[in-house]
Amino acid sequence: MASKHSLTYYLILLHIIIIPLVPAKVYVGPIPVSAQVVLIPLLTLAVIVEYMRKRVEFNTLPIKMFMTLFGLFFLVQIISLSQAVSIIPGIKEMVRYLSYVFLFFIVTKVKFSKQEYHAFAFTFVGTIAAAGLWGITSYAFDINLNKAGVYALEEAYGRVHATMTNPNYWAGFVNFIIPMLLLFAVVRFKERKWQLLMFAVFGIYVINQIFTYTRSAWLIMALAIILTSLLIPKQFYKKMFTIHLIVATLLLGIIVYNLPDVQERTRSAMFVVQSFLPEDTQNGGKDGELSEDEEKNKSFTNKAVVSRTTLWKTGWVMYKENPVLGLGIGNYGERYKEYVTKYPELYVGHDEYSVHNSYLKVGAETGTIGLLSFLAIYVYYYFFLGKQFFLHRRDLTKKLLLIGLFVGSGTYAGQNLANNLIFIPQLNVLFWLISGLIFNYVHTLSDDA
Repeated sequence: MASKHSLTYYLILLHIIIIPLVPAKVYVGPIPVSAQVVLIPLLTLAVIVEYMRKRVEFNTLPIKMFMTLFGLFFLVQIISLSQAVSIIPGIKEMVRYLSYVFLFFIVTKVKFSKQEYHAFAFTFVGTIAAAGLWGITSYAFDINLNKAGVYALEEAYGRVHATMTNPNYWAGFVNFIIPMLLLFAVVRFKERKWQLLMFAVFGIYVINQIFTYTRSAWLIMALAIILTSLLIPKQFYKKMFTIHLIVATLLLGIIVYNLPDVQERTRSAMFVVQSFLPEDTQNGGKDGELSEDEEKNKSFTNKAVVSRTTLWKTGWVMYKENPVLGLGIGNYGERYKEYVTKYPELYVGHDEYSVHNSYLKVGAETGTIGLLSFLAIYVYYYFFLGKQFFLHRRDLTKKLLLIGLFVGSGTYAGQNLANNLIFIPQLNVLFWLISGLIFNYVHTLSDDA
């Protein structure tokens, strides 16, 4: 590689800095313009020009299957447009999808030097540290907090969304990166100062997750932390049980326990879990009455659960009535009012509303063929990730990155059962950007480099 950095390298650095920090979107006519709308085409053009001029080169990592599966789902989307009542939303959805594919191909295949990979990593940690600190600051000073759902909170005066537009989106991103932060804090670094610094970043994101007041995300975060430690138990617990990390963990635990509404919201999260269990298992066989506050908490929780499950039922009805080709990519919102009018029991007070489940959205819009081809992308993603792990598990850094990515992407997949995170451009760009760079690093650099 030439001694000077390529334009491709600088544009990827800009992605790492700007995408997590800039959620703003403006419209030029019907066209939404955001950071990714500008940066991804620039990056694609730069790679084409620099590859032709031999300023960049591709690595040997085989991703043909990824590209095949991406292409298959894109073909299904095109076919589903034949069922759409509105073409424009479908075309927008497809253009966004193609941008993710181009980005993933570029960050996975373009070779970089060891110093450039390190620059990506340090820039990313610095960027997310800034975003996390802003999240805490915005809560402390009540800056632009989301007030939706505040009626169910006693002490908190809003929900943090930091540098994203919705607390649920921010919660999804937090859970995606928390496993990697934890592993590097505890296992990767040897010097106490670096361990504590990275643990502080981890702690900032745990606190941010609390401030989103997203119950499902809290549960997923707890499970993710437990699973992360269990996937590398010997190295994790050996280093975890040192005085400075024990003190840091206890301090974080005390802070979290005393944050506003943590105890009430935790009980509410438990009520959510119980609501999906058979009735005879919900009280553990005990005949106890709830206090007045607990009854109030449970009442608010039940309303939220009913609303969410009603939205899922709407998506399910759309899928059942359009099982083969769906009702057209990008057309769930276009048909929502029609369906809640046709089935009044599905109405939750809005003429247009998200299904809050990415998989139901795909099924409703592209049918069974679309849903299967969509899921195939993520099934292969985990197969590919597992293959890279077994090839490079002797290198500690690569091992930790892949374990963290496995758990983090699992939280992402799980939260898409209750939200449409895959269809949030800022969040999905970060998912494919981080995944691609990790796959690239793991393959390109020699082990223990």
